[in-house]
Amino acid sequence: MKKILLLWFIPFMLFANIKEIKYEGLIHLSKVSANNISLLKQGDTFDEKKVNQTIKAFYNYGYFETINAYYKNNILTFKFKEKPVVRKITYKNISNDLKKLLKKRFSLKKGEIYQKKTFENVKDFIIQYYIAKGVYENSVFITTKRVKSFIDVQILLQKGKKVYIRKINFIGNKSFSKSKLEDEMQNQEENGLGFLPFVNDGSLNIFKLMKDKNSIRDYYLSKGFLDVKIETPYVVANFNRFTSNIDIKITEGKRYKVGNIGITIDKKNIINIKDELTKLKLKKGRYFNVKLLRKDIERLRIAVADKGYAFAKVYPNIKKKGNIASIDYQIISGNKFYISNVVIKGNNKTLDRVIRRSIYLTPGSLYSYTNKIDSINALKRTGYFESVKMKEIKVDDSHMKILVIVSEGMTGALKAGISYSSYEKFGIEASVSERNIFGSGQDLSLSLSKSSKSSSYSLSLKNPRVFDSIYSLTTSIYNKTFESTDYTSHRKGFSVGVGRSIGRFISTGATYQYENVELTKYDNNDSSIKPNTIKSAITPYISYDNTDNYFFPTSGMKLYSSFEFAGIGGDQKYLKNIESAKFFNPINDANDDLEFVAKYRVKIGAIKDLGYLPIDDRFYLGGLGSIRGFKTGSISPRDANGNLIGGNIMFEQSAELSVPMSIKNKLWASLFVDQGGTGDSKLNMIKSSYGLSIDWITPVGPLSFVYALPIQSNNQDDLSQFEFNIGMGF
Repeated sequence: MKKILLLWFIPFMLFANIKEIKYEGLIHLSKVSANNISLLKQGDTFDEKKVNQTIKAFYNYGYFETINAYYKNNILTFKFKEKPVVRKITYKNISNDLKKLLKKRFSLKKGEIYQKKTFENVKDFIIQYYIAKGVYENSVFITTKRVKSFIDVQILLQKGKKVYIRKINFIGNKSFSKSKLEDEMQNQEENGLGFLPFVNDGSLNIFKLMKDKNSIRDYYLSKGFLDVKIETPYVVANFNRFTSNIDIKITEGKRYKVGNIGITIDKKNIINIKDELTKLKLKKGRYFNVKLLRKDIERLRIAVADKGYAFAKVYPNIKKKGNIASIDYQIISGNKFYISNVVIKGNNKTLDRVIRRSIYLTPGSLYSYTNKIDSINALKRTGYFESVKMKEIKVDDSHMKILVIVSEGMTGALKAGISYSSYEKFGIEASVSERNIFGSGQDLSLSLSKSSKSSSYSLSLKNPRVFDSIYSLTTSIYNKTFESTDYTSHRKGFSVGVGRSIGRFISTGATYQYENVELTKYDNNDSSIKPNTIKSAITPYISYDNTDNYFFPTSGMKLYSSFEFAGIGGDQKYLKNIESAKFFNPINDANDDLEFVAKYRVKIGAIKDLGYLPIDDRFYLGGLGSIRGFKTGSISPRDANGNLIGGNIMFEQSAELSVPMSIKNKLWASLFVDQGGTGDSKLNMIKSSYGLSIDWITPVGPLSFVYALPIQSNNQDDLSQFEFNIGMGF
């Protein structure tokens, strides 16, 4: 019980003025704050009602166990007994993740006033937290120990058990089997394979039952059953055995086919109605599909939004007759909108200007949904961000601001490996790169490799947008040594390149390279080898990239073409041409949901000797990004002594089919086939392989595990069947 008031007074004092107000026992509340709370001030006439109201106001702060008020000799005294202060909180059988969540949600920390209600809420939260994870019959005990004005709190959890689903009964499902309907649910029957990762373990989660109901309903709606009714799942649980059964009653109704399709818009000439009708996924005569209907609604909304009508609405008017459902899409365009401002949030590292240069929605411009999507994809292609979102916020009837919300990912990449070959024996390879130095958008990378026969060190820096312009600048320095059976090659030099973007997807430029090559321990009788040469070369290039993601694209293509001309001074004289292309195509199911990503990569190259072509600049295949299953650079013609000497022409291709194992966890599995070869005048060193790769976009970058087997090989091949790396894509 709260002690509201202990008041002693003499009747003739009722009309006396208060000479002084005192506060005794205050610790967490200052006298100034107390005076602001009190309804009575010094000099006021004493009023018992206001004293009681003041006491209640103090109680509302939650700091006090008891409050007494005394009035004597014109002095009003409030005497407080504060609640104890939490000295420590201990947890038993509670995970670290839950501890962090409790501390953040309830501000649990020592030094705070003990609030019994807060810890009662903590108890309820913990129980609900584990129920949401499918764990039932949990018990939470909160005990306290009073030590003078302090209190120690212990939170003890006795964790319950999961309830496993023995059987799911569908009642009234005539058109679809139990297995098809259960596939749409997150609650599924126990099948004994729950110990495997990403496999449903069959445990009951009551919080997901309503979602399961809606998923089953959506499945029926996607198959044309527009009148379907799904009743709330009925669960019978046995908490002695921790098992359960689920009953789901279904009334299917009629199945409809699509009739006539029309478009009605409130303003003329915004879109070409005939063209838009041909782009719709729902077709006359096919079974009605609500998922495709939603996608068609979005397509029409986007078509109108691209004309500046950012908040256009599309309403499908569906009329049923017999087993036919006709649709008339009614479009309310609204007003045209212009961009007033672009606001960026979430970039703790990346500078605002680095983000803005990839955004095509600028202040003063007319809104366009396509520009929004291109901006999102452009930001994703930088590789700086784990996610990118854009929101449109109305400012007035014709202006909006764009809110860009980014979630920064790891921009560093690490690659490390151990290699072995019959010649070089064991070796180590490592590289580290940072694509977004200090949030500036600049790319710095350092790589090294070392074995008993070779070593390589390189450092490169790239600024993709010099002074936020359309021009780029790249520079690098390197030092490489390779000890062959017949010679040792020492190569050191630098390169510098400039580039320019053309539009949104095309870039072009040229790179100049200067290199000093020294050969030692070679046969002086071999006239094809020069002991010291200088390479001075320029390489113009052009590229195209409209993919939707930096690490794991699901749509778009990348094209690249370059011509390297060595002979601008120096001793080396040759012409090298490289052409490459990568294609990414999503394969969707009947509901237009992503099922697979088909990928194809092809690369061709040719070198023409114009006076002197060193063996180091020829083509060598194998390894990640080339023919997997073979050691990097091991596919090449050999000389009479069995040494790799490189080829003058090359060709390689790869086909890959990727399946999302977990979209949420960004985990993919891919089956691939690689093929390629090198040679002098024809491809006579042809190799191929097949295998499986697992790609996981982790917080520290993309992680790939590759297991590859050669389709054809011989004793001279250096195989590398298992490889992994961080930071490399397809």
